[in-house]
Amino acid sequence: MKAVPCLAILLLLAGCSSFPKYTVTPVAGPGSSALGINIHGHTVGGMPGAGVDEHAFVNTGGGALNIGTFGGASSRAWGINDAGVVVGEADNIAGARRAFAYTAGLMTDLGTLGGPSAGARAINNDGDITGFAAIPAGAPRAFRLSGGVMQNLGTLPSTGELYSFGHAINARETVAGTSSVGEFAQPEPPIHGFVTRGAGLVDIGTFGGQVSEAYGINDHGQVVGTAETGRGFHDRNAFIWIRGFKLNIGNLGGGFAEAYDINNRRQVVGFSSGPAGQPQGFLWQRGKMVAIDSLVDPAAGWTITVARAINERQQIAGTGCRGGVCQAVRLDPVP
Repeated sequence: MKAVPCLAILLLLAGCSSFPKYTVTPVAGPGSSALGINIHGHTVGGMPGAGVDEHAFVNTGGGALNIGTFGGASSRAWGINDAGVVVGEADNIAGARRAFAYTAGLMTDLGTLGGPSAGARAINNDGDITGFAAIPAGAPRAFRLSGGVMQNLGTLPSTGELYSFGHAINARETVAGTSSVGEFAQPEPPIHGFVTRGAGLVDIGTFGGQVSEAYGINDHGQVVGTAETGRGFHDRNAFIWIRGFKLNIGNLGGGFAEAYDINNRRQVVGFSSGPAGQPQGFLWQRGKMVAIDSLVDPAAGWTITVARAINERQQIAGTGCRGGVCQAVRLDPVP
């Protein structure tokens, strides 16, 4: 791993000076999970549908609205922009998963790259979308949908089966995601996080293992994700990548962490295993990672198991448990 220059460190640490305290509000029923949030605090995610199926939901303040599917069994909403456009993936009547955009009660199929399936993972405020889509023959490719045109972003240099997934897109249409890379090696095929630059993909690399994934990006082009350390199978730390350098931001003591989102304040949220292996949502800022549980009044009885998204108002979307019931929640900073 390259040393992080002083300028990069200063940029990373130029965020909030103290951790906010939070209140917790359920945004969908038991068994649900929140995956995205916009500037208004509107949340999206997945909630139980019929039987064991999951359905996409959006909550704009009046309760969780079931978005439904394209006639198939299940769906999930991954992102929402400030205009309220929701993106995700939904099964059609033939059982194929399709990427969708939803607004004003209408769910639109975004198409594919020639194959049968696709999924949308993120949307920016200009309406540009990223995700993955099948090609006529072979595994899915990351795409960027802009101006009605779906562009195949390709993969990192790889041998064997090629595939990639777009997970996040910022205001400059820069995409962060995951791609196959290199040659197959045990115990698992190598995959690396990437960020787009021009017409190509930049390999984010790892901390010594075979696997990394990039899940979030802010408008400064700073990318967050997870990377194996090389100390053992699936021993991972969360990272921030900036201008070609990765900063290892660690974990909460359990040897595993994934960073899912970063806002323009350079606050990072994600999931980490705790010292006893318990799942914990985390917030990182100014060089310090804390369990979000520590930022919530213990009298409220909430345990935050994962934090998936954070907006510019420091609101967080994730999953919380209380009294043995886990569900989608929104965390609001206390004034």
